[in-house]
Amino acid sequence: MPESLQKMAETVYSLGVSFCSDEICFTNVSYNDGLVRLENTDIIKSSFNFSDEMGKHKSNQKELMNISSEIKNYIEKSKLNIENVSVSIGTEQAFIITLPVDHSEGRKSLNSKIYWELSNYFPDNYTDYVINTYRMNKILPCKNSDEYLIIAVHKNTIEFLKRIFKMSGLELTYIDIDHFSAENTLRKNHTSRTENRKILLVGLKENRIDYGFIDCGKYCYYGYSVPSSKVEYNLNLTKKINHIHDTVSSQIDLIYLYGSNIPEDSLKSLRELSVSPVDIINPFENIKASDFFLRDENLRKDFYRYTVSCGVALRKIFP
Repeated sequence: MPESLQKMAETVYSLGVSFCSDEICFTNVSYNDGLVRLENTDIIKSSFNFSDEMGKHKSNQKELMNISSEIKNYIEKSKLNIENVSVSIGTEQAFIITLPVDHSEGRKSLNSKIYWELSNYFPDNYTDYVINTYRMNKILPCKNSDEYLIIAVHKNTIEFLKRIFKMSGLELTYIDIDHFSAENTLRKNHTSRTENRKILLVGLKENRIDYGFIDCGKYCYYGYSVPSSKVEYNLNLTKKINHIHDTVSSQIDLIYLYGSNIPEDSLKSLRELSVSPVDIINPFENIKASDFFLRDENLRKDFYRYTVSCGVALRKIFP
């Protein structure tokens, strides 16, 4: 077989792992000749609470050993032959802010301004963060200015993750944030529903709700809210969505939800809000996964819990 055809026939495997509260979620997919196939899924309880500040545990050998053992046990039980992994962590593990920035002076000046802004929040250790930026493509009064989404993760958090997977015998390929992994699932698996439409992506977490507005494929808004109590959760959710609707000054065509748990009362509150239709992301809708759904009743019921781990797994297949 010619080398070019042989390369086309090779199957690429990708394992995505997401951490949420005291759970580790795994999604293993493969890609061959244009077809993405679901190979394996699982959710396991962990001895560690991943909502805690990860970076402060980077030298805690007991925790590192426990987590890496839990991951190795899954790999062995599932008989996966993999060497690398992509991981997604919660938004609470990152500092995320939207800033208006004058970018006319070039990238060096832009970075200086971003670090200066970060130093206002973290005066003693702002250089200890790894920073990613995303231009929001908004129309601001000054033609040389735009809003930038700034995502900063402490280096200790990254080191914590690297040590876990090194002890698990895996190379860490990608580190992502759960909200943007969920967005990647939308972009890769729901293209026909999301392109040329205005989408509000909402992440329902136990103590936090994340929101992202995507206008015809362009990211235009990010925000989050922290409900004061479970009683106030749905009120906080609906008030924030009404605020976003007014802020973006645009009709929202569809609200997509993700999270490890989608409460029925929250779903009901959103549908009663009547801002737009509400749907729960099915990460496997356009992935060959029928065999799994037929024999796994829990997967048919809890498919949405794999949105984040599936999204980060797809980053290796579609960089």
